[in-house]
Amino acid sequence: MKYKAVLFDLDGNLLPLDLESFIQDYFRALSASVAAHVEPKRFVSALLQATQVMLENDGSKTNSQVFMDSFLPLLDCKPETLMPLFERFYQEKFPDLGKDIKPLPQARQAVELAAGQGAKIVLATNPVFPRAAVDARLEWAGLGDIEFDWITSYENSCYCKPNPGYYMEILENINLKPQQCLMVGNDTREDTAAGAVGMDTFLVEGHIVEHAGAPAPTWRGSWEQLLELLQ
Repeated sequence: MKYKAVLFDLDGNLLPLDLESFIQDYFRALSASVAAHVEPKRFVSALLQATQVMLENDGSKTNSQVFMDSFLPLLDCKPETLMPLFERFYQEKFPDLGKDIKPLPQARQAVELAAGQGAKIVLATNPVFPRAAVDARLEWAGLGDIEFDWITSYENSCYCKPNPGYYMEILENINLKPQQCLMVGNDTREDTAAGAVGMDTFLVEGHIVEHAGAPAPTWRGSWEQLLELLQ
């Protein structure tokens, strides 16, 4: 295999997930966990507003800093009250949201095949969640035991997809050139954006998220076709 690193998107890709349905369940559960201090509708509105600000991060701060700087002023609740509730939610409640998800065997095969051929493996999930939520979703995908070389989360990233800066930041952390990397995902805008910095891209059929006017991927096909490419 010619690639020295393979980047894998998580939601809808390694993790067979209906993202829209999951987000609704997530908002409902998270807002319920703080309902004693913040009215749920107000909480979700603030969450959406701060998330949008985070998605537009210009790289000057980490995503977590940008999110909190926008989110906390929207609520009449002290950080020392909210933060312990958030931590408890991600430890105790969030993992239950994926209890019915069945792992995708081909996804694990692809990750193991790439790693087995000496490539660095990167979990290139859009870094809008804390690391605890990323780790839980890896468990749902049956990949919790895999040792990734780099995992993006909102604590360690200063950009979001589809900003090319997100992919440049990964390259800096794994010390490789874009031409040495393959990005594997399912979103025609967020994941093919890796092509703008010079990476090859592969869109996996199954849970494709289509966007009008999105750039074409290098390849588009099934998990089986991806496995052939990685061989």
